[in-house]
Amino acid sequence: MQIVELIQKFLLYLERQRRFSEATRDTYGKILKKFSIMLNENASLDDFNYTNCRKFVLEQHHLGLKPSSIRLHIACLKSFDKYLVQQGISTKKVTNDLVFPKLPSRLVTFLPQNELKKENLPDILEDDLRGIRRRFLLEILYGSGLRISEVVQLRWQHLDFKKKLVRVFGKGSKERLVPLTQTSIEWAEKYKNELSIKGRLPSKDSHLFENENGFPLNSRTLRQDIYDILHQAGWKGKASPHVLRHSFATHLLENDANIMGVKEMLGHQSLSTTQVYTHVTAEKLKKAFQQAHPRSGKKD
Repeated sequence: MQIVELIQKFLLYLERQRRFSEATRDTYGKILKKFSIMLNENASLDDFNYTNCRKFVLEQHHLGLKPSSIRLHIACLKSFDKYLVQQGISTKKVTNDLVFPKLPSRLVTFLPQNELKKENLPDILEDDLRGIRRRFLLEILYGSGLRISEVVQLRWQHLDFKKKLVRVFGKGSKERLVPLTQTSIEWAEKYKNELSIKGRLPSKDSHLFENENGFPLNSRTLRQDIYDILHQAGWKGKASPHVLRHSFATHLLENDANIMGVKEMLGHQSLSTTQVYTHVTAEKLKKAFQQAHPRSGKKD
C-alpha cells in the first residue's frame, strides 16, 4: 500500500476514533504530507523506516525549525508509527530511536494581578453586544484558564451557573470540569440577555460565541477580541488568550494554590507541564530562605 493512502487512513483514525481536534489533525496532515513529498508519490510502507524518518527530522533542523516544532514533527511520526503497528499494517516500530530535542528553559508571559482588576476594565469597552461579548470572553478565559480552542467549542449547556462549573473538552476531547467565577457568570447573563434583546436568544445547544448567522465564531476573531481588550486596557506586553491562561495559573500559584489542583484545572497530562508556572514562587522561596535559614547571609 502506498504511503499516501496510509496517511489518509491514519488521519481518519485520528478524527473518528482518537477524536483529535481539527487543528491537530491539520498539523499532522501537513507534516506527513511533507514527509511523503520527501520520499516520492509512489513510496510504500517499506519507505517508512528509521533512515528516512531520521533524514526527515534532520531536514527540519537544517530548515531552522525551532526545537518545539521539531518535537512536534517527531511526535507525529511516532504517532503514525504506533498506528501502523496497532492496526497490524507494520510488524515493528521504526521510530523508537528518534530523540526529541531538548527545549530551552523559558518563562511564560503573564499579566500582573493588578492589571486584571475588575475596576480597571469596565470603561474600555462599548456597552453593546460586541463589547459585552468581548468582556465575557475575557472573563471566562482568565477566570477558568481555558484554551481558546476550548472556548470555541463551548455551548450554553456546558455552563452550570448553580454549581459554578464549566464542562470543558480539551486536547483529545478529554473532558474536565473547571470552576466558573461569579464575574464570569454575571457577564454570561448580561451577554445572554443582550442576545435575547437582539432576538437571538440562544438554546442550550447553541455555541457560546456565534455570529449573526448562528455559526460559531472562529478562534481568529476571538484572539483579536482579546488583543484589542488588553491593549485598550494599557497592557504593553504580548496580548493573546494564552497570556490570560498563563495569568490564571500564575495568579493561583502566587496565592498558594495547590499545584496538582492547578494541573487538573488546566487539563495538563503531566505535572512537568504545569511546573513551568512555578517560576512565580521563586522570589517567594528566595525571600523565605533569606528570612529563615541560618546560613542565608542575612544581617541581624
